Amino acid sequence: MLFRRARSAIAASLLMTALTACNLGQVPEPTADVNALYTAAADTLIAQFGEQQTQTAQAVTPTSPASPTPLASPSPLPTFALPGGLTPFSTLSLGLTPLPTVAGPVANSFPVGCNDAQFIGETVPDKTEFDAQKEFKKAWSMLNVGTCTWDENYTFAFKSGERLSGNNIVISKEGDFTKPGESQAFVVTLKAPNQVGEFVGYWQMRSDEGIWFGSLVSVDIIVE
Repeated sequence: MLFRRARSAIAASLLMTALTACNLGQVPEPTADVNALYTAAADTLIAQFGEQQTQTAQAVTPTSPASPTPLASPSPLPTFALPGGLTPFSTLSLGLTPLPTVAGPVANSFPVGCNDAQFIGETVPDKTEFDAQKEFKKAWSMLNVGTCTWDENYTFAFKSGERLSGNNIVISKEGDFTKPGESQAFVVTLKAPNQVGEFVGYWQMRSDEGIWFGSLVSVDIIVE
């Protein structure tokens, strides 16, 4: 009986020793770090937020830039037309009925106050050849583009260069007055010099106060 109790005690002791030996060398579970948990959670939230933002940007369809507003087409420049359907050389003429004329390029006019004259045609084209001492007639058609009437003592006058024996034409009667919008033909008798060469003279309108105005026109001949 005593032997059985001793054997049981020994067996129990050995069992306890074995159980204790099973836990030897086992690393105890670490204690949870609260700060590490917070940091990990924050990193997770930041990553999720960044991914959400990327998905949102990809979902937005880019819009095309607004097309520029086209510039308005410029208004066409006004064209010059003779008032009242006038043609170079009206029925009014000073000196004589002019010869057929060819309209040349429009010359610049020089308005002074209410006075202005626009060159619209001529006879005897530039570089026309004449014999020495040959007499000829040249006519210039001028349009009144000012606001004053060319009345008494307005003059179509020689200004500079070669006069070629031409005389000024002075308006002296009401029948030759030229109102704004009307044209007038001035016909001058000229004479080629007694020498060979090219000769150019300039003529222009002059007011009753002696003031030059309007297009500066010319005669240009060659003497053989």
